[in-house]
Amino acid sequence: MHTLQKYMRCYYAHTSGFVAAGRIPYHHRIISELKGGYDATIGAAPSTPLQFFTMPGNTCPYAQRTMIALKELQLPFDITEVSGMPKPDWFLSINPRGKVPTLRVPTADYAIIYESAICNEFLCDYATSIEREHTLMPTDPFIRARIRLLNDHCDNVFARTQFTYLMNKEDDKNDELCTDMESALNTYEEALVGSEGSYLLGGDFTLADVHVFPFIQRLVITLKHYKDYELQKDKFPKLLAWIDICLARESVKESSMAKEKTISVYDRFVNGDYKFGGLNKNK
Repeated sequence: MHTLQKYMRCYYAHTSGFVAAGRIPYHHRIISELKGGYDATIGAAPSTPLQFFTMPGNTCPYAQRTMIALKELQLPFDITEVSGMPKPDWFLSINPRGKVPTLRVPTADYAIIYESAICNEFLCDYATSIEREHTLMPTDPFIRARIRLLNDHCDNVFARTQFTYLMNKEDDKNDELCTDMESALNTYEEALVGSEGSYLLGGDFTLADVHVFPFIQRLVITLKHYKDYELQKDKFPKLLAWIDICLARESVKESSMAKEKTISVYDRFVNGDYKFGGLNKNK
C-alpha cells in the first residue's frame, strides 16, 4: 500500500466516530483512498494546491510548524484563515476538532489531515511521493526516531515548562519555574553540542528543528517582555547560534509574526486567568 494511502486509512479510522455521530458530512469521508483516487497522480505534482488552514496572521506556533514545512518542501498551497471562538461551523464540518493547522489534500475527494506533527510527517511523505527531494525527515530509521524523541520532548516537557513559567503570577515561584524550563531547554543545547552540523541532528534542517523552533522563537520575545528573562550565552551558546541560523531561513521569515504582534497575541493569555493550550492555570 502506498504511503499516502496509509495516511488515508489512518484518517478514516480516526474520524469514523465523527461520521457515525453525524458530526462530519459524508463527502468529507476518506473515500478517495478506497477508490484509489490518488494513484493516478503518483510521481507527479498535483495540479491543485494543498489548502492550509491557520489562524489569522498565522499566530499559532503549531500552525507555524506546518507552514515552515510547506515552504521548506516547496509544496504549492493556498492559505485559508480561520478566526473566531468557537470555530465557525464551516470549519468544524472539515475538522470537527476545530484545530489548526489543518490540511486539505488534493486527492480525488479531498482528504483532511490535522495535528501539526502528523501534518508535517505527512507532508514529507507526500513530497517524496511526488518525487520532491528533501531532508526534513531522513530515511535513516535511527535519525527518524531521534526526531520523534526530540519532538515528544518539546510537546510533553519543554513547551509546558515554558508556558508555566511565562504565565506564573507568584514571584516566589519564578526561580523554580525558570530552572525547570532551562533544564528542558538543555536537551536542545546538548543535542547541538553533539551535532556534527548547525542543526539539532547535523547539517540538515529537519522536522526536529521545525517542531521546536516556533516555541523557542516565542520564548525569546515573550520572556524578555514579561519576565525580563534572556537566554544566557554561557549556558546556551549553541542554542543561541542555532536560533540565529533558523531565523535566517526564508521559511521562518515568511511564517513569523512581528515582535509587536507576538506580544499583542500573548497579552490575552498572560493577563488572563485561564488555561492556555491545556497548560496550568495562572496562579
